[in-house]
Amino acid sequence: MTDLSKEGDTLGYPAIVPTSSDRFLHNQRIGKILALGERADMPFLYYLLCTREYRNEVLASATGTTVKHTAPSRISAFRLALPPLTTQQRIAEVLRSLDDKIDLNRRMNQTLESMARAIFQSWFVDFDPVVAKAAGRQPFGMSADVAALFPDRFADSGMGPIPSGWVVQTVAAIAARVAIGPFGSRITRDNFVADGVPVIRGNNLGNGFWDDDFVFLTPEKADELRSANARAGDLVFTHRGTLGQVGMIPPQPKHKRYVVSQSQMLLSVDRERISPTLVYHFFCSAVGQEALLAYTCTTGVPAIAQPTTSLKRIEITVPPIMISALFDETVGPLMARQDANRRETETLATLRDTLLPKLMSGELRIRDAEKLVGDRV
Repeated sequence: MTDLSKEGDTLGYPAIVPTSSDRFLHNQRIGKILALGERADMPFLYYLLCTREYRNEVLASATGTTVKHTAPSRISAFRLALPPLTTQQRIAEVLRSLDDKIDLNRRMNQTLESMARAIFQSWFVDFDPVVAKAAGRQPFGMSADVAALFPDRFADSGMGPIPSGWVVQTVAAIAARVAIGPFGSRITRDNFVADGVPVIRGNNLGNGFWDDDFVFLTPEKADELRSANARAGDLVFTHRGTLGQVGMIPPQPKHKRYVVSQSQMLLSVDRERISPTLVYHFFCSAVGQEALLAYTCTTGVPAIAQPTTSLKRIEITVPPIMISALFDETVGPLMARQDANRRETETLATLRDTLLPKLMSGELRIRDAEKLVGDRV
C-alpha cells in the first residue's frame, strides 16, 4: 500500500507503508492507493508517483488558496503507460537498490554519530577515564599511554568537580571569531546566482552539516559580506527558527568558503586552545544544547536573544590541548566516514533521480541501468 499526501506543502509526495506493523491510521491530509497485484507492482507504482510528470499534474489540478489540496478522483485520473508486470518489477528493483544503499548510509551515519557522541560523553561529561584512575583502575579500552594524558583526581570549579588541570572557560575565551549572518536587507533573492559562494541555511544543518542544496552568491557579494564568511572547521548555529541546529564545516569541504544566512551565526574556534571537533560535540550534547537554548526568546519566531553575546557567555570545560588532539584523532575518522557517506548519498540520489524518468519512459534500457547501478552499490 502506498500513502499519498493530498494536501499542504507536501502535496503529491508518496511513501510506501512499512510492513513492520499490522496497520496504520492516517489523517484527512493523506490518501492511500492499493495496487491490483496482477496488473501493477506496488514499488513500481511508488516510483511512478515520484516522477515529475505525476507531481506536475497533481499540482496543476490542485485547488485552494491558503492550503493546496487535491481529491482522490484527480489522483485516480492520472494516465500512465504501464509496462508488463515483470518489467515493472525490474525497474523498481533498480531504483530500490539505490534507495537501499542510501538508507544503509543513513543508518551507518547514525551509528557513527552515536559512537562519537558516546566518546564525548564518556571523556568530557562523565569523565570516565578520570573516575577510573581516581579509583586505581585502568580506564576501559585505553592504552597506558593514552590513559596517562588524563589526571587521577578532580578539582572544584564553578561547574562542579572537573578533572584536575582542566579549566572552565567561556566561548568568548576559546573563540577566534564569533559572527552573525547579514541582515535581510543585505542579502535578498535578487543576489542569488546559479553558481558561486554557497549560502548556509537551515536545511544544511538538519543533522550535522549537509554540504549540498545551496543557493549561491557571487564572489564579489560574498566579499561584501566577509564578516559572515565561514570556512573549514567553523561551527554554524541557527539562532532564529529551528533552534538547536549546529553543524561543523568538514576539514575538506566542497567549497573554499561559505556565507551564513541571516538566521545563522558562526564560531571559529582558537585551535591553540581547543579542538573545533570537541566544541562541536559539546553543542550536540544535552549539556551544550541546554546551555544554548537557555537563551531562547519565545516571543514571535523562536530565537536566541542577543545571539552572539549569548553564545560567547556559554561556559565549557576545556582540557589540555593534548586531550583535545587525542579526541580529534579518535573521532575525526568517524566524522570523515560520515562525510564520505553523505557525499556518496548525494551521488546516488542524483543517479536515482536521473534514471527515474528515463526508465519510466523507456528511454533507457533496464539492462543498461542495472549495469550502471551495479557499479555503484
